Amino acid sequence: MPKLRFAISLLMPLAACGAACAMDLPHYDLDSLIYMSTDAVTARIWVRPDRKFAVTITGALYGSLVAGDKLDTLSDFLGFFQPMEDGQQVVLFLDRRPRLPNFLYPEASQSPFAVVPSGVYLVDIYQHIHEYWQHDNPGPYVAEGYSFFVERTVPTKQQDLALPSLDEVKARILARLKFVESIRPLLDRTAGRDDSSALTDLLDARFKNRTSCSGKDAIAKRPTHQIRSLNDPELLLKIHPITAGTLFPLDFIQPDTGESDKSFTAARVNYLIRTLSDTKMDLPLRVAAVEILIELSKYHSGPQSGPSKPLPIDNEWLTSSAGEIRSIARTIFDAESENGHLRGLCLPFLDMREPESLADVRRVYARTASQELRFDIEEALLDVGDALYESLHPPGGPVASLVALAPGDSCRRAAPGTLMFVGDYDTRQDFFEQSMSARRYFVLANSRTGQRFIYEIHQSWNAGRRGQDWIELSQSSGLPAGDYSLAFEYSYNGKIVSTGYKLQLTVTARTLSVKP
Repeated sequence: MPKLRFAISLLMPLAACGAACAMDLPHYDLDSLIYMSTDAVTARIWVRPDRKFAVTITGALYGSLVAGDKLDTLSDFLGFFQPMEDGQQVVLFLDRRPRLPNFLYPEASQSPFAVVPSGVYLVDIYQHIHEYWQHDNPGPYVAEGYSFFVERTVPTKQQDLALPSLDEVKARILARLKFVESIRPLLDRTAGRDDSSALTDLLDARFKNRTSCSGKDAIAKRPTHQIRSLNDPELLLKIHPITAGTLFPLDFIQPDTGESDKSFTAARVNYLIRTLSDTKMDLPLRVAAVEILIELSKYHSGPQSGPSKPLPIDNEWLTSSAGEIRSIARTIFDAESENGHLRGLCLPFLDMREPESLADVRRVYARTASQELRFDIEEALLDVGDALYESLHPPGGPVASLVALAPGDSCRRAAPGTLMFVGDYDTRQDFFEQSMSARRYFVLANSRTGQRFIYEIHQSWNAGRRGQDWIELSQSSGLPAGDYSLAFEYSYNGKIVSTGYKLQLTVTARTLSVKP
């Protein structure tokens, strides 16, 4: 297999980039920078009289460059980074492999070296490292702690010293280089069936070690494409939960060649439908199947669906199967033996405008023991209107909420020795308009004594009435042994106005855990 080739997007200097400045400038993690590069060096910037950037190598971390080498063809890459000044010290991740020309600035592809995307670290005067990020699009990469919007600001000495030192980062680069080189043979070859297990394990490890969703992972992207090339839909469904940002719904129903193939697409859609309907299939595969069908249905040609309308199924891939998809979704939703989460995922395919469907939803709500499904139904009816939601007589009153252990696919990860919990909530429109100052928090209550422990929110996300809040609790809780419940609570004007669905916990030997 020929060496991987990376089409570098950073090919136009800022001074003349025009519309090109509106492009997304991704930030890659360290493993990815090493994987995408052939050389990593420390260097000093110098600015030529024509305002072009060049560098003198001051040290090599890996690759063939040595101290004293000069590179004067990097300006078209370095022009996307601020600050970038005469005498500035940097760490550069460079790629000497052939690159495809970019139509905006084709000459850059002729440079012996390219700077890989986000492949620059600024070394400050205290010998500490600042990574570059694109804070705004349009906008350049900006070094951590710096600002160039409206007025220029620079970090303080205290802020500089809080960042990792150059020596620490060098050691980290060399340590990660060993890991990247150990997996490069697997990633650089054409994948065979025997590689699927190793590629899946690598993907899973990358996912579990990810600390946030703010950075791009080139290493995770490669095995995703390799697995896709094996043309095995079951493998794609298995990796679906761990490929956010690298595998998209259209990738599942289209050949990896990128060419349109109606028979291929039809076969893949049929596979999704069969998998969803087959109660003998593993639950994660069925969940992945319905999630992909939901995403595919969002590509549609008709009017946008409203709060009370079901997801449209009117595109070239799904239209012929629309009736079958809705029938299967209804059957799963009605089946008490099915998993609550899977049943809730089928809700968007039901038409709340039909009295029969609405009566069916109410009937399921009254009968089910699944708190997750009840919450999903409450959210679905809140989307239609407050009155319909209230007709359920929901236990949370003006706020529907559910507490759960944070899912494994969350970008937020619990610190060692802690458990992370997420509270999903959705408020009635009238309550949302009247209670902007309402207080949200988590309550841990002893099931026997009723003793309450209040925990303030650590992190949150919201989009108007709907949102999520997170907390972390130490597993070495120090709490008395016994059973507990964790709930999401709202108070307004000093009064508790809503307590949602509770998660059952237990403390044994001073250790907090979720009840099975």
